[in-house]
Amino acid sequence: MLLALMLAPVAAGAASVEEQLNQLEEQRHQALVSGNWHDLAALHGDEFFYNSATGTSLTKKAFIGYMKSGAVRVKRATREPAAVRVHGNTAVVTGVERVEATVEGKDKTVSSRYLHVWANEAQGWRLVARQATYLTENR
Repeated sequence: MLLALMLAPVAAGAASVEEQLNQLEEQRHQALVSGNWHDLAALHGDEFFYNSATGTSLTKKAFIGYMKSGAVRVKRATREPAAVRVHGNTAVVTGVERVEATVEGKDKTVSSRYLHVWANEAQGWRLVARQATYLTENR
């Protein structure tokens, strides 16, 4: 289903692109929770770059590898309605997410504000950059 949505032609109009990107954001959370690393990798562009809330910067390979390692097990991931701004073949999605996870054996609940940059590549929309910032309640 994920790949079908990514490869589906984008209907004319920004509203349909916004809807599609919101669906891809939800699928990203589903892949994190289910541990479906194949689908998670398919959502990310090859040049994906992640500036994490802890100050670590990760490439796609490093991020997927870290998730596969089992150091983090996401139990639940939810997000508030996001703002989607489409600029041609690029889109910026901003919002707040809450993640319940086990991180290196310790249960954590983290809320963060995120910025995602999506690019409409030959394979469809792909996440190419992520920036996360912890909200004050996590400090």
